[in-house]
Amino acid sequence: MEIAVRTKALGIPQSQEPAPPKSRLTITYLILTNFKSYAGRQEVGPFHASFSSVVGPNGSGKSNVIDSLLFVFGFRASKMRQGKISALIHNSAQHPDLEYCEVEVHFQEVMDQPDGPSVVVPDSGLVVSRRAFKNNSSKYYIDGRASDYTAVTALLRGRGIDLDHKRFLILQGEVESISQMKPKASGEHDDGLLEYLEDIIGTSKYKTPIEEAAAETETLNDVCLEKSNRVQHVEKEKNGLADKKNKAIAYINDENELASKQSALYQLYVAECGDNIQVTEEAVGQMQGQLDEELQKHGGSEEEIKRLEKQYKTGSKEYEKLENDTKGILKEMAKLDKETVKFEEKKKFLTNKQKKLDKTFDSSKFGIQESETLAKNAQDDVARLTGEIEELEAEMAKEEQELNKIRDSLKGKTQGFSDEIAAKQKQLEPWNAKISEKQSSIAVAQSELDILRERENAGATAVAEMETKIAGLEEQRDTKVEELGECKKQRKVAEKEAVSLQKEIEQHAAQEPALKSKLSNSRQKADEAHASLSATQSQGNVLSGLTRLKESGRIDGFHGRLGNLGAIDQKYDVAISTACPSLNNLVVDTVEVGQQCIEYLRKNNLGRANFILLDRLPQRDLSSIETPENVPRLFDLVKSKHDRFRPAFYSVLQNTLVAKDLDQANRIAYGAKRWRVVTLDGQLIDKSGTMSGGGTKVAKGGMSSKLSSDVTREQVAKMEVDRDALEKEYAELQERQRELQGQLSELQAKIPQLETQAQKLSLEVESIERNIADSRKHVQELSAEARPEKEDKTKIAGLEKNIAKMQKEVEKLQAETAGIEEEVAELQEKIMEVGGVQLRLQKGKVDGLKEQIDTLNENMSAAEVAKAKAEKQKSKHESALADAEKELEKVVRDLGKVEEDVQNQSKDTSGFRKQAEEAEQALEEKKEQLQALKTDLDALIEELNETRGVEVEMRNKLEENQKVLLDNQKRLKYWQEKLSKLTLQNVSEEGEEKEPEPMPELSRDELEDLNKEDLKASIASLEERTTSSQHIELSVLAEYRRRVTEHATRLADLTTALTARDTAKKRTDDLRRLRLEGFMEGFSLISLRLKEMYQMITMGGNAELELVDSLDPFSEGILFSVMPPKKSWKNIGNLSGGEKTLSSLALVFALHHYKPTPLYVMDEIDAALDFRNVSIVAAYIKERTKNAQFIVISLRNNMFELASRLVGVYKVNHMTKSVTVENRDYIVPRHQLQQQQQQPGTVQPSPSQQQPPAQTG
Repeated sequence: MEIAVRTKALGIPQSQEPAPPKSRLTITYLILTNFKSYAGRQEVGPFHASFSSVVGPNGSGKSNVIDSLLFVFGFRASKMRQGKISALIHNSAQHPDLEYCEVEVHFQEVMDQPDGPSVVVPDSGLVVSRRAFKNNSSKYYIDGRASDYTAVTALLRGRGIDLDHKRFLILQGEVESISQMKPKASGEHDDGLLEYLEDIIGTSKYKTPIEEAAAETETLNDVCLEKSNRVQHVEKEKNGLADKKNKAIAYINDENELASKQSALYQLYVAECGDNIQVTEEAVGQMQGQLDEELQKHGGSEEEIKRLEKQYKTGSKEYEKLENDTKGILKEMAKLDKETVKFEEKKKFLTNKQKKLDKTFDSSKFGIQESETLAKNAQDDVARLTGEIEELEAEMAKEEQELNKIRDSLKGKTQGFSDEIAAKQKQLEPWNAKISEKQSSIAVAQSELDILRERENAGATAVAEMETKIAGLEEQRDTKVEELGECKKQRKVAEKEAVSLQKEIEQHAAQEPALKSKLSNSRQKADEAHASLSATQSQGNVLSGLTRLKESGRIDGFHGRLGNLGAIDQKYDVAISTACPSLNNLVVDTVEVGQQCIEYLRKNNLGRANFILLDRLPQRDLSSIETPENVPRLFDLVKSKHDRFRPAFYSVLQNTLVAKDLDQANRIAYGAKRWRVVTLDGQLIDKSGTMSGGGTKVAKGGMSSKLSSDVTREQVAKMEVDRDALEKEYAELQERQRELQGQLSELQAKIPQLETQAQKLSLEVESIERNIADSRKHVQELSAEARPEKEDKTKIAGLEKNIAKMQKEVEKLQAETAGIEEEVAELQEKIMEVGGVQLRLQKGKVDGLKEQIDTLNENMSAAEVAKAKAEKQKSKHESALADAEKELEKVVRDLGKVEEDVQNQSKDTSGFRKQAEEAEQALEEKKEQLQALKTDLDALIEELNETRGVEVEMRNKLEENQKVLLDNQKRLKYWQEKLSKLTLQNVSEEGEEKEPEPMPELSRDELEDLNKEDLKASIASLEERTTSSQHIELSVLAEYRRRVTEHATRLADLTTALTARDTAKKRTDDLRRLRLEGFMEGFSLISLRLKEMYQMITMGGNAELELVDSLDPFSEGILFSVMPPKKSWKNIGNLSGGEKTLSSLALVFALHHYKPTPLYVMDEIDAALDFRNVSIVAAYIKERTKNAQFIVISLRNNMFELASRLVGVYKVNHMTKSVTVENRDYIVPRHQLQQQQQQPGTVQPSPSQQQPPAQTG
């Protein structure tokens, strides 16, 4: 009754209309086996579905109930006040060495009824257990089946238990820790109030995506910067080529103007030739008519002449066409022949060698065949002659018998003569035998002598031919060697020039850094002076007016521009100018001085200015601070004119740090602590994460590197003149470097070409040398063969001497027998006279047969000699044939390989070659036809000229006019060809090359207005101008076009990168917005609920969650401000212990309202509260138990007396046991109590622990 009255007295707000009932998870009881102080199997519970309290003396094991839940829920041993998991196993005197411990948590779902106790949901039971072993391992079970940590925690999270933030568990220490939280965590692993709330609200999930998106944005920023630099670099290169491009376009325009002038002149010439042709054609026609009349007077062959002239004219045109076609084909042939020079040279050498060997082979083979034929013919001749001799001898014997018969018939008359003849012939027989023998020997010797002389003459002829060939090859070689020497000379000159150019380039490269550094320093000084002068001029009226006011003594305490009151190293000029635009502010001592300055400016209409008041600046610690990576603080780098100005500099610079580059700036700015960082090149990152600065034009000159840096216009002008001179010198140096590099590139490209040409010439020289060597070797062989051997010379001399001797002997023998033969002849003549005609005839037959036999014998001797000679020649040819076959096989193999290469090269040339041959043949045939036709025509004309002088004269005049006509036609063709070759180069101002434009055709009137001499003078002037401008590189147009294309490509890449960066930045901003909106929504609800909770708990107090930075809640964190009843606002950290506990509990209850959980376990949260506040908290918990299960460990009676069920914990012999007591209100009507006991599904204590109802409170 007291509790009910007290609750109403406290004014606890009534609960709102309950929501429709829904099921929730509750803990029915715990079974602890050998867990910590619980020995054996101990059942704790059953717990009430709404409010249960665990009571017991200190040290009895109450907190172990919470530890058992944490154990099952998967927490580490450290969360259960133990160093390792095996320490959770019970250890006492009675149970000193247990193997394991186990905790089972029995759950079931209940349904809250609007006007009654909770009802158990059927078949909703769930048992989760965990068993730990002595080896520090553990196992999980769900409904008795083995499971694991992941499955268990996922199951519990799915049932609404917040294992991530442990909001189901409220410990006394954790309540106190809330009051000790900083607004924001100071480190990555710390927790502040901001992180605590953000985890519960759920916006912490955006942290990692935001960081990743910000990192991606920074990376894309770097990419954009890189691509921007590339665009600027390409644009700079493109602009650097503009001057050369303009010169090249001017040169092309001059060439176009020259072509236009030439076109006009050529058209004028064409018109003149056309007029001449017209006049000449008319004259030719008139003369031709007169000639025709003259021809009609004669009945000659005029028609034939016309026909021939027509044929000749047609043939001439055909010949000209054939000649042009042949030239075109030969030109193509020449191109293809150049490509096969290398293979053709080798092929030529091998082919020549093969031809020689083939010739040797064929000649040897032919020699063998010829020798065999000769030997066979000689053998056949010997056989034939032998047969003929035998036939003649037989016939002669027959005729001699006939002669003897005649003689016998005349024996009486001629016996005396015959006897004398017989005596004389018998006397001649020895002499005739000697003469025949000598003549046979002479014939054999003469044949052998002829063979020796023939061999000697043939060798000399071959040697002479080879010597002539060698002379031609040597002349060809000398020409090639001369060309090779010239080529090598050119290559050496080119290499020498390349080395010289390389040295000059290196010299310029060595000069460039010093000149570049000098130019950079000059630019820095000029920019700094210009910036200082500009700053002074931009505030000229303000600053000069106030300075005059100070100098006049009318104001005291004005110090001038802040940037002029200090100095900083030139290295940091861009950084401080970017990070601190307030350097242009004016510094004064006091507010009064500032007001005087403002009033003076207003009265004199001098403009506006910002002032820094030294007396109003807060006192700060200006000593050095520790910085990440030991980077300098911008404030520490400033050298102040006076220490009193240092607070002014700190007021505008704060703790801005200076980083080397953007990577270091990102690491520092987005570290554990946010910093404001600026890079040396002017990129600024604020604490909020926004980045600015950079770009192509950076701020500089805000502060000089020296104190008192006032400069005049004259000084600035001189610095700019010096800077411009250095820039010009540097540009000239770079231009010279590019020119030298271009020349070096040309030489480096030319040297390999000369080397290739030299190799080709060397190959040709080597080929010629090989031919010469082979020819000389052949000459030596031929000379050796042709040179008579000593034995042959001796033999020839001996043969000649022997033949002469034998001829003399024959002559001598013939002289000695001449008288006898004459006598025999006289006697025979007498016999003939006696015998008459018959004897003479018979004698003539016999003598004729004798002469035939002698002739045949001579022929047979000659045939035998020829046979011997042929056999000797055959042996020689067979030896030469064997050598030629062996060498020819090698040459054929080499030639086959070369032929294959040549065929690959000459596939395209075969068609052209055939066409060329056919064209040349056709051209020659056509030429012969024309010559024959011309001959016939001339003959006819000559014939007519003999009889017609007038016709000849007319024809001569006609020919002269025809020549004039032909000359004008040729000139017309010439000028038309030159005119057709003229084109106008169509190049735009941007260097873009277009299709060439045709030359304009001038009308007759326009041509008549032209002056030929003026055109020639203009052409000469333009040719001189273009000739003097030939050094202009037209290739710069292609390079310029490439730069324009590259610039467009780089610009497109930059646009793409900027789009990607903007997309990433938008994604970052969206994530930050979602985080901010989600956090602020939850923060507002929690703050409102906190106010309600604290007002309810303290009955009149107030509590608020405030953002330190209202614009960015995540930058500085959250303050927990509390105003206890009848007290002022204080930070929670400045409250008393009880007030901290109440405030923290109010926040905890507000968080439970924001995100409720089905069960709560609280451990002596009321320890620091007084009786009144414990009652308020207990009443609130009692109210909250209508839709949640609370298990509260407490020793305060005004807390646990409100519980529906008490779980008592006590310890006996160092072993904890439990007993459960139903806590019923004694003023409840008995019939209502009976209905509660009899109502099905009402949560009842387990039979083993059911106790009689106790009357408490």
